[in-house]
Amino acid sequence: MRTRIAAAAVAAAALATFCATACSSSSDDASTSKGTATPTAAVTTAPSTGAPATRPPAPSGADRQTYLAALKAIDPSLGSDPDQVIDEGRTQCTEINGDPVTADHLAAQRFSSTGHQLTDAQGAAIDAALKLTVCRS
Repeated sequence: MRTRIAAAAVAAAALATFCATACSSSSDDASTSKGTATPTAAVTTAPSTGAPATRPPAPSGADRQTYLAALKAIDPSLGSDPDQVIDEGRTQCTEINGDPVTADHLAAQRFSSTGHQLTDAQGAAIDAALKLTVCRS
């Protein structure tokens, strides 16, 4: 029962994050097509200040099932290879802890496959699921 509740909570959080970012775009596309670009902050790499970030251990039990269920809720194709998405998730934890500004975009890139690209909103949902399951170890 606890696993089902946790899975539902993670899936709901992931979907809420996805919907909030996907639905927040402006309906006035004419302003963006006229060449008015919004400035973005330059991304710089900070010098290392200590030991490299370590990957958390692979989740097991309820955390594993909750994480996999959340990924399937974000995009069903993410459930095709559980071992791969767990490995990618463990690696993504180092990005979340290291540079949270670009972590969502990197998650979208990391979990995308040839012919199936994920959005940054889906990357944010993946990061939310990771924070609640894999990365908290």
